[in-house]
Amino acid sequence: MAISNGVSSAGQKSSDPSPTCKKCTHGNKVTVDFPDGTFTFHSQWLHDARCDDGAARNATTAVCQQSTTTVHVETVQMSGHGAKTTLDVTWDDGLSSKFPIPWLQVMAPLVAARTDSPQPATKQAVPKGWTVDALKIPEISYSDLFREGLEKEQLDATILSILDRILSSSAPGIVKIIDLPSPNIEDERNHKNNLNTLVLKRLFGSVFIHPIRGSDQTFNVSSHAHDSTRKIGLPNYDTTQILLPHTDHAFYDNPIQVQGFYGLEGESENTFVSVLAALETLKTEAPASYHHLCHTPMTVGRVSRFYGDPLYQATVDTAITMQPGSSDDVKRVRWHPNLTGSLLSPYDEYKEARLAHLKFQEILRRDTHQLKLVLKPGDLYVWDNFRLLHGREKVLEVPRTGVGQTVPEHVVHDRYRALCTGLLKGHVGEEWLVHMPMPQLREMVKIFQGGHYWIDG
Repeated sequence: MAISNGVSSAGQKSSDPSPTCKKCTHGNKVTVDFPDGTFTFHSQWLHDARCDDGAARNATTAVCQQSTTTVHVETVQMSGHGAKTTLDVTWDDGLSSKFPIPWLQVMAPLVAARTDSPQPATKQAVPKGWTVDALKIPEISYSDLFREGLEKEQLDATILSILDRILSSSAPGIVKIIDLPSPNIEDERNHKNNLNTLVLKRLFGSVFIHPIRGSDQTFNVSSHAHDSTRKIGLPNYDTTQILLPHTDHAFYDNPIQVQGFYGLEGESENTFVSVLAALETLKTEAPASYHHLCHTPMTVGRVSRFYGDPLYQATVDTAITMQPGSSDDVKRVRWHPNLTGSLLSPYDEYKEARLAHLKFQEILRRDTHQLKLVLKPGDLYVWDNFRLLHGREKVLEVPRTGVGQTVPEHVVHDRYRALCTGLLKGHVGEEWLVHMPMPQLREMVKIFQGGHYWIDG
């Protein structure tokens, strides 16, 4: 949905009242009444967060360089109207700032105290992850991304909607690209000009650069005899055995976030599992085990012998990594049973930690959690490698070749952020968007697109 002249394309405006503000008696707090709630901010936080002079700080303005004595607000007022409404603040050190109200409202739940009584929730809680019976994989037509004559605005909106379905915590985390053109078999086998890379670069701008394969080079998982003999010791390439559900690049210090896999020839039965749903089951059935998945380190490593000199890759990490500052908001899973060595738990906690990993693996393999689908020639799936595990139960038809490609976390985030920032151009100053956490940035786009109270007519 495009934003034009401050009005969402839905053409709707809300009758919500305009926000109001006040400072406390001592000037160390500022309270703002938004249409959806009343929040109180530290005056010092507002001082730290001001971006009127740009998002970068210097040796004088850096937050860590400030005095331990907090500043106080002298005056506070609202100015402007509609989408351009600002909270105007002056402090006792002579500085002043104009905070965009849409920006302030989105940030409020993170850093401010809610001082009114919120209305009872009317929406049901969104379930974490998915189980097999509830999953419907979204399908995206190749032509929606590569059709001739696509306007940039239309293409960006399409890409953003696809990224939402892959990356949003409430989304399936996986999409299928359909209506693909016929592949060039020889190019695909030779890791060049392949459809998987083409689609991922369209979505994210660039792909993973392998330390030896180089840029834009895919990895092929094949049942061809000459390939399998070169890949001894790598269970993900040995198509004669089960490849248990896992995260790709689990042996890297920084695993890739998005993966695409394309069926070139042959057929195989592949698996996908939602980690978030499996963790919810674990917390219900064995709550004490959850702690060990989050806090017990393990070794994950492999030796690759098909690049010439052996490539040794290994890391140490916990199975579950939380979002910074959170105790229950999962950022990433790292799980590869075929390549995990041992748990590095304290001696007294080893038995419990081991049982926790066994229990989690048992849940992952349940029919309720493990989706099984047949990967056929021409099938291309793209998924969030941080939240979904994938595996291979068996090869059904040979010769079988699958073409894999990946996208690093920083490339994924940069692209997602750029799309959102582009939609807000002309409505909120770019300097205010630089330090916004990605969930809040995405929420602000939705606010503008949804025609909330500050949208002008």
